[in-house]
Amino acid sequence: MISTVVIFHAAIIGFMVFFSAVVAQSVFKTLSQKAAGAFLRVLFPRMFIFGLILSLAASAVAAYGGAAQMALLSISIATGFALNAFVVTPIINKQRDAMLEGDDAAGKKFKQFHFVSVTIFLFQLIASSYIVVTNSI
Repeated sequence: MISTVVIFHAAIIGFMVFFSAVVAQSVFKTLSQKAAGAFLRVLFPRMFIFGLILSLAASAVAAYGGAAQMALLSISIATGFALNAFVVTPIINKQRDAMLEGDDAAGKKFKQFHFVSVTIFLFQLIASSYIVVTNSI
């Protein structure tokens, strides 16, 4: 059971690192700013939903296996994916649109919510890494 939870979290780490190190860098280097924005608006929610599914699966397996701490940590990771997918990303998109239309206040809000999204993402990466490292030794 525990090894299945570790595999789910290793997959979460893998796609998060791949996205950060490969996808995001490639998008901004190869696409125009407008095309990159359109692409990322489609990609981000799907990526967050994928992470939500993996972390909910990890939560269920951990809970079934009696690993309460891993289940709770997995649920908190899932909550972060849900927040990013259904709350933060729509706000970021709305503020980005307003910013591009010249609303300076929206630019500040965009940066704030982007920071929130990145902070959640980093927490999830660290928490999944914690689960993998502490259960692989």
